[in-house]
Formats: sequence, structure tokens, C-alpha cells
Amino acid sequence: MGAVGVQADVVIFGGGIAGLWLLDRLQQAGYSAVVLNKGALGQGQSIAAQGIIHGGTKYTFGLGLESAVPDLAAMPERWRASLAGQQGPDLRTAPPLADSMQMWLPPQLGGRALAAFSKQMMRGRMRERDPGERSALLPKGRGGSLFDLDETVVDVPKVLMALQNLHGAQVRELPVRAEIRLAEHANGVVVGAGQIKIRAQRVVLTAGAGNEDLLAHAGLTRFPCQRRPLHQIIIRGMKQPLYLHCVGKSSKPLATITSHPDGADNYYWYVGGLLAEQGVTQAPEKLIDTAKAELARLLPGADFTQAAWATHRVDRAEPAHRRGLRPNSASTAAKGAVIVGWPTKLALAPVLADRIMALLRKDSIRPGPSHKEGLATLPTPTIARPPWEMVQQWN
Repeated sequence: MGAVGVQADVVIFGGGIAGLWLLDRLQQAGYSAVVLNKGALGQGQSIAAQGIIHGGTKYTFGLGLESAVPDLAAMPERWRASLAGQQGPDLRTAPPLADSMQMWLPPQLGGRALAAFSKQMMRGRMRERDPGERSALLPKGRGGSLFDLDETVVDVPKVLMALQNLHGAQVRELPVRAEIRLAEHANGVVVGAGQIKIRAQRVVLTAGAGNEDLLAHAGLTRFPCQRRPLHQIIIRGMKQPLYLHCVGKSSKPLATITSHPDGADNYYWYVGGLLAEQGVTQAPEKLIDTAKAELARLLPGADFTQAAWATHRVDRAEPAHRRGLRPNSASTAAKGAVIVGWPTKLALAPVLADRIMALLRKDSIRPGPSHKEGLATLPTPTIARPPWEMVQQWN
């Protein structure tokens, strides 16, 4: 069978939140764009995210900084505008799981001074709760501090579905073993992907960990990547939802918990934070034992007697940074007709789209002719299943 010809302004490899958000931005700006993805949409980093659209507040504790990632500050408002259908991609079909997160600062030496300092810095973005307003899951008494944060929690599978439905004909699945070929020419690039050949002005790589292979195929070794792994904890059978950062004097939460309905009036608790970072070197059984002890200490009112436990590993793919440090925002790089992008965090997908649009303007890329009928030869991808639906064995 001969190659099927397609023409578009931009080809995006990677059907996670970042690639699909960018697709909407491009379409709204008048560009013809295509998303090509191997496997289910969101598989890997997007589907493994906790869905917190945070503004950097959690980083103030311990560091005394306004935010470790300055671009995060505007993200809660920007995402809420999309969730309300007011700006950006229309995500009204993806109602959030929670309108806010909470932050728990347990009783500790210097804790009140730390809480007061951080509260002063973050006026308008956090509200301290009175002891009588605290959840029964937290320790009794007046020690410690509980804050409400300006952080929406999105339902990642529903966001993926909403983004796909906005431009479904432009979102296609490639065979997992399809060879990707990029051949640049004076007016752009020819993309070969299986039996599809696409003439485009630019190619954008937003495939997370998959960017490494795509860059290698394109011969772009000047964009080294790094991975920062996580080993998340999943708890099945919890009776009530919880959306909480448990913080100390570290720059990172001791544990961050989000909740996801199981369809049977219970919840999965999905746990990240330092537990997930420090658990990378631990076997699942050891991490579960560690998590049981730590969460019992932090949440003495939680009932884990009917709970089942599991873990999930995921790599956060990013541009390489000396000493392996986290990039301070979404990152882009370009060479010729190829742009590579890493959102760094799910919340920063709009920032990544902004920066890629700026690169297109810088290069005077304007909408041109297109014909995409050949895309119909490729299947429509499904949405990846969340980690708790993929567990093979519960502890």
C-alpha cells in the first residue's frame, strides 16, 4: 500500500494534556493541526497526574518563597476559566473533582511561626480554618494549622475526553511500532508515520518520555532529556474524599492526597509528595508499609481497616538540568522545523502552549492550505485508564 498524503500546518506528537491543549490553541488561531499518539491518550504522565491545578502555594512552606515555579501563580484562574467555558479550550464537560485543596501543617517546633509567615506572604490565596472546622481525619486539639488553598483538582480522564471531543477528527492513533521519520526541507518538514505522510510547516513533540525516542529519530541530540521518577501510593475503599497537602519544613509536602470515586460510593486515595519521591528506591511492599505508618501519623482519624493498597510508578520527563533539578517552568526548544516541549507539570499546559505559539509567531508561521482526509485511515484513540483501574494485585 502506498503512503497516504496529508497536509497540515502543525503536527503534534503526543496526545496528553499538553498536546491536546496545544491543538485547541492552534485550531482557535486558525492553524490546521494534527495530534498523533501511540496508544491511548494520556498514557504515561498525564493519566498518572493527581490533577491538582496549584499556584505554587505548597512551595512556600520551608522555603519562604512566593513560588518555586512563578508561572504557576496564574494557573488556577486560567484553568477555572476553561472549566467554565469562558476562555481557552471549553472544558465544561469535565467538572472538577474539587474546587480547592487543603494544606495541613502538623504541630511541630516553630510550626506556628512558619504558618504565620507563609499566610502573610500568600494573602488572598489561602485561608486558615478554625480548629472547629477541621476534618475528623486530622488530629484533635488546637495544635497545627489547616488552610484552604486556591487550587482546583481536575478529573484527568474527563479532561482528556473533553479535549479530544473538541477536535476529534484531528486526533489519531499510530501503531505502537510505527516508525517515525522526519525530513526537513526549505518550506517545513515531511513527517512519515507508518503509512501516513504529512507535509507540515512545523512538528511539535509533546510526548513526555516519548520525546527521547522522537528526538533520536530526528537526530536532535542537542536536546538531552531527564526523568524524575515517582512511586505513587493508591488506597482503595476509603469512605470519604480528601484533597490535602500534608506539609512540614521541607520544600515539598510530606504527602499529597487526592480522591477519585470508585463508582461504588467509596474513593481511591491517590498519594504523592515526599512519600512517592522517596519511595522510588523501595519495593511496593516496603513503600506500602512506610505509607501506612506515615499516613496513620498524619491522619489519626482515618480508618484504613477496610482499605486495600497498591503502588504505581511513573517517570516525569523533562529537559535535562544540571544536577537533575526540576525545571522552573514549562520548557521549549527549537531547531529548524522541529519544536520540543515539556510542560513540567500538568497545570502548566497553558504556559507551554503560549510558548509554542510565540515560537510560531517568531518564525512568521501563518496558516496555510491543508487537506486532512487521509487521517481517516488511522483509528481514533481511546482514553488511558487511570492507575487505580490498572492495578493487578491489591495488598
